[in-house]
Amino acid sequence: MCRRNKSQTEFRRSFLALVFGLLLAVVLPVSVFAVDPAAPDIFTIDDVQVVKNVAASGDVLVAFKYTIHYDSGQPTTPANKLFHFRLFAADSLTQLGAVEPYAYNNSGYDMGYSAFYFEPGSTPTWESALVLKMVGNPQYWVSPPVTNYTLVSTDYSQLESKSENQKLLGNWIIDVCEELEVDWSVKLLTETAQSTILNDTGSAYGKGTIPGLQYVAPKIFAVQSSSVDTSRRDWNTDEADSWGAQWSGTMVGDALNGLQEVFGGISWMVLTSLLTGVIIVVLFVWGFVSHQDNGGAMVAGGHVLTGSTALGFFHPALMAVVVLLYALFTGWFIWGDKS
Repeated sequence: MCRRNKSQTEFRRSFLALVFGLLLAVVLPVSVFAVDPAAPDIFTIDDVQVVKNVAASGDVLVAFKYTIHYDSGQPTTPANKLFHFRLFAADSLTQLGAVEPYAYNNSGYDMGYSAFYFEPGSTPTWESALVLKMVGNPQYWVSPPVTNYTLVSTDYSQLESKSENQKLLGNWIIDVCEELEVDWSVKLLTETAQSTILNDTGSAYGKGTIPGLQYVAPKIFAVQSSSVDTSRRDWNTDEADSWGAQWSGTMVGDALNGLQEVFGGISWMVLTSLLTGVIIVVLFVWGFVSHQDNGGAMVAGGHVLTGSTALGFFHPALMAVVVLLYALFTGWFIWGDKS
């Protein structure tokens, strides 16, 4: 009985030792013998351009160009898994944002560009020494490679308006894409009569690496987006009043004021409007009597009316009524009953 218990105990110990050994065989290669991926031969942040007011007043966009290049031994894992970008405040401790490379060309390796966007109210201090880091993902690295770029004042736009900053950002991206075309051996730009813009490939990469790029740099796209001003307009009579006031202080104005006095203070514009009306009637009578047709009178009358209105001799309100009558007559003539 004792021998049997001893045998069972030895068997359990042997079995547990075997299980423990198998676990070690699985775990040790992962934890002890893990090997970092090959480090890039070129691992740099090459250029930075910071603009503001590009999508909304008070926003900030930090665009940057980078290089992750392998002379040989490039990992099969795409760059957006192995690396990421992190933006820190000047203290190098407060993280402001994080983005990944866009694995569009060559799995995201070689040259590329990306950006951090900050909405109004959440922007970093303007012209501060922000720290941009490109670092290996700790999920894949025991000792991740890292490179730092500290922003300087010349990286920041000195422009204020939305259109100026959008143009500055667009020009920066076009310049970067010229370098990418050489590095990738891929055409990203096209020339138009007006400027250089992104082609379909350049647009696809641009909108993928910087979401909404077409709204913050619209001039570099073939199809441009813009906001339509739908605010209600205020209407007034300032322009019409200026037509009547243009003769004030001149010889013509003195004559018109004298005409007004002769007719007992009746506004001279009323008098000149009546005179213009008489001229129009005379034209129609002449056309009917001489040619039995008023087509010429309508053309001539149109010139007299518009000219008199612009000179301030025919009241703009009356002109609006005449235009309405012309429109009704034209509609009747074209679509009305001609039987």
